[in-house]
Amino acid sequence: MTVATFVLGFALLCSLGLWQLSRAAEKQARYAAFVARLEAPAVNVDDLDTADPAASHAWQRVRLRGHYRDLHVLLDNRVQAGRVGYDVLSPFVTEGGRTVLIDRGWIPLEGSRETVPDLVAPADPFTLSGFIGEPPVVGVELNAAAATAEWLAPRIVRVQRVEPAGIGELFGLETWPAVVYLDADAPGALAVDWPVPGDGSARHRAYAVQWFAMAAVLATIGIALAYRKRSTQT
Repeated sequence: MTVATFVLGFALLCSLGLWQLSRAAEKQARYAAFVARLEAPAVNVDDLDTADPAASHAWQRVRLRGHYRDLHVLLDNRVQAGRVGYDVLSPFVTEGGRTVLIDRGWIPLEGSRETVPDLVAPADPFTLSGFIGEPPVVGVELNAAAATAEWLAPRIVRVQRVEPAGIGELFGLETWPAVVYLDADAPGALAVDWPVPGDGSARHRAYAVQWFAMAAVLATIGIALAYRKRSTQT
């Protein structure tokens, strides 16, 4: 191997290490923004004017004044404490006229899959609190929610994946393009346990250490070979 090859390899490994460090910094910054949103005062969801609230306001704490619709979505194959069940999402109509899907939490699967859960949402107007997020993900990605829906009752539908627009089509509603995850003490909450993800930066720093270590090994080998070649020439 030539000196140029060692130099190029060393530079490549170092660049990969630096890239991993930059990814770690990006994730730390994103996580800090999420934490800041969670700790910030809640805003009224009707005051948010954005086409993609799940992306631009992820983890933003919000409040909603309005009422539930007596309609319910069961997101299939959700597991808590080793038990299979459903996430329950119900549309909530705000005073500003928005229909927002509220993830109310988890219920266990009782009996067979043909058993229809007894679901009730408070009917009176009140204020909810929670945070904005992407729709919950489970299983494989399917096309429209309407194409894979199973109606268990006139007001209860079971789906394999939540997509707000598709859910809106099922119920004949125009739904807001994000989900609000309900606080445990809010009206209508079920078994609520929303895990807060870590920043994920540690993995990238570990990768960076590996790339820099490989670069150091390559440099050591290159120096040793160059020294040996010079020794044989003298």
